[in-house]
Amino acid sequence: MSERLPLPVSGRIRDTPPVDGECVVLPEGTPMVRVHPRGGATALAWNELRAFGPTNSRFDHQPPPPRRHPRRRIGYFTVGPDAFVAALAECFQDAAGGVGPLDLTTRRPVITVFETTMALTLVDLDSGWVTRAGGNQAIQSGPRAVTRAWSRAVYRHHHGLHGLAYRSSVWGPGRCVALWERGAGALPAGPTATRPLDDPGLTLAVLDAANRLGTVAL
Repeated sequence: MSERLPLPVSGRIRDTPPVDGECVVLPEGTPMVRVHPRGGATALAWNELRAFGPTNSRFDHQPPPPRRHPRRRIGYFTVGPDAFVAALAECFQDAAGGVGPLDLTTRRPVITVFETTMALTLVDLDSGWVTRAGGNQAIQSGPRAVTRAWSRAVYRHHHGLHGLAYRSSVWGPGRCVALWERGAGALPAGPTATRPLDDPGLTLAVLDAANRLGTVAL
């Protein structure tokens, strides 16, 4: 039987701070990857955290209704040895819950790599903390309105955290970070590399990623 993620109970979240082993600490100098659009209504700079929300993204911590929030901003990134493939998987999720074709031209997507300039402390959603706080592992794949409520509750009660670390819901090896504005100081003055996804120099890497994800690049 699949798990149903309950809504967070504010008091229980407040009274359940993460303990040793329930946080991921990314040291200064950790490479992070994101795919971001340079065109369209949702265009983002490589180092921009989005103030508008909540959108349909899994862990937006802005309270509804959707609007530009004066303080709360969020960015979604990938880390680890499979960060390149994970970033593509996350960007090109489809409504059916899988990965759709990798569209290399619409909205002019760019992939950027940078190294963090400070350590980041993230609650690990793969850890036992979620169960202790009253949830379950559907937090990484369940209804997004509920997972956003969890993100808001964690943000409200645990001020020492910079965001959330979690598994990609569409590609198991992928490791992801939802970074709140509290972690904005980790973004460097410039990226390590940033290239359009349709750059010929990325063709082989993108085709390999598409093959690993069971999709195609357009």
